[in-house]
Amino acid sequence: MRRIGLLALLVAGAFTAGGAVGAPATTEVVRWSPFDAAGRVKTTLTVHRVGTGSCVDTYTTVGDIAYRCGRANYLYFPCWRDGPARTDVVLCTHDPWSKTVSALRSPNLLLYPAMTYLDDAYSPWAVELTSGERCTLVQGAHDSIRRGKHRYTVDYSCDRGNLALVRNLRRGRVWRIGAARYVNLRVGYKLIGDRAIRRAFFGGLPTTMERQRTLAAAAVAAAKRVIHHAEPRAHLDLAWVRLTLPDPRWAYVIFSSVDGKGSFALLRRDHGDWVDASASRPYCKRLPLAIQRQLFLRPGMSKGPLAPPGEQRC
Repeated sequence: MRRIGLLALLVAGAFTAGGAVGAPATTEVVRWSPFDAAGRVKTTLTVHRVGTGSCVDTYTTVGDIAYRCGRANYLYFPCWRDGPARTDVVLCTHDPWSKTVSALRSPNLLLYPAMTYLDDAYSPWAVELTSGERCTLVQGAHDSIRRGKHRYTVDYSCDRGNLALVRNLRRGRVWRIGAARYVNLRVGYKLIGDRAIRRAFFGGLPTTMERQRTLAAAAVAAAKRVIHHAEPRAHLDLAWVRLTLPDPRWAYVIFSSVDGKGSFALLRRDHGDWVDASASRPYCKRLPLAIQRQLFLRPGMSKGPLAPPGEQRC
């Protein structure tokens, strides 16, 4: 869902301009989060505390700037870290129109899965159509529609009329996307032409948290350079990044390869740039305790399910 790909060009001609009546002059792009510009929860939202669960990764429908979490048999996503300070609480909502967010505690959130650091997804998390329907990205397995030689993937489900949207989003002054209506189990979906998008919602972050995310992304890039300088053939596939907060002057970056081997880099910021801080070894003796507690697991603490062996503990 991060790329339109060739499919969008092939299938666009199968849809008509029907449904585009009343289209706006331009599609409005909205960056949504549960926070106001100052990083406080919006006064329009009611916070409902749901207890303790666990956040397992940072890929969600709004992109890699939020968390996927769970409690008992219930999934929560997308979930945002509860403000720019250190916390183990996330705020979760199903869609950008909700008036309630769920506050879930995930112990050691900023150790695993740690900071979010990638950018947002290509596809909108949710859309409002000019015809009034509100639609959100489908989770899990996607239905498909076969018409002749073409196969259309259902990407969005909508809030009324059994309406669905397929994977052929086209951007312009007004964004358009193919629509289908579910008929029944025997017939499946009926393609019904294009729909125009009035608003496209992507995940967002307030300024301070976006700066932290940007610094975390830069730390991952710097850690790759540091590790590849020492180990040119190291495979750095899956990454976690921890920052000292609220002042992100130190970072500890963990990589896991497909074969389960771990690679690690301690970094500090020098004149705005991340530099190798391995000269600070032994970390558990030379670094202040407050920094150790933010960057390293303590003995006996459990690690993330995909985390490699060998990371520093203090």
